[in-house]
Formats: sequence, structure tokens, C-alpha cells
Amino acid sequence: MKFVLAFIFVLSLIGLATVAARRFGFGLPTTARNSANRRLGIVETLNVDGKRRLVLIRRDDTEHLLMLSPTSELLIENAITPPQNAFSKALHEAAKATQTPPEPQGPPLPKALKPVDTVSSEDAGVEKKP
Repeated sequence: MKFVLAFIFVLSLIGLATVAARRFGFGLPTTARNSANRRLGIVETLNVDGKRRLVLIRRDDTEHLLMLSPTSELLIENAITPPQNAFSKALHEAAKATQTPPEPQGPPLPKALKPVDTVSSEDAGVEKKP
């Protein structure tokens, strides 16, 4: 019985520590879930120290960097253009590459020959052997 009570007590202490850590900002940096319909979202957060936090927010296609503390809010940088991801860059470069024809490599190819009409042996006057 003592074991069960001690186990419940330890689990409740872990739960209280988790709630306190979230309340005072000791959590891990978070990333917002992507959604096509959302215009405003938190991209990333970073704890600077126990009281201050950097927050990168996105509105439409523009990002803003804020410093938040219990007593003030400070705009560090605004109108940041978000970087493209690697897939978008590769797709854009591939589209550019297909728009320009490649340069021919090696010696030039000979001009095409004119087709020759084939003549049957009867038309040419050649006799067939029996």
C-alpha cells in the first residue's frame, strides 16, 4: 500500500513540475502547425533567459521577430521574407534549366541524306532466274 501511495505522489510531483515549466517558459522551442487557411501563426520561439523570449511570428508571407518579457514587448525586426525550403529552390532551378535548350556537345552531326527510292527488280529490267 505504501508503494502505491508513493508512486501516486511521485507522478503528481512530475505533473506539477511539468505545469510549472510550461507556465514559466522552460518548455522546448515550438513550431506552429502549417495550415493553408491560417494567416497568422507562431513560427518559432526561443528562450533567451528566464524572463525574456524571442518569438518569430508570420502574417501572410511576412515574418516579424519580437522580444517578449513580463514588462515589455520589443519589435526587433519586421517585414522579414521567409526563406524558401530546399525543395522549392530545386524545383525553381529545374524549371529554369528546362527553359533554355542545352548546348550541343561534340562534333556537329552530318546533314541528313535524301531518301533513295527503292526500285523493284521487275522495274529495273532485271530478269529473275527460274
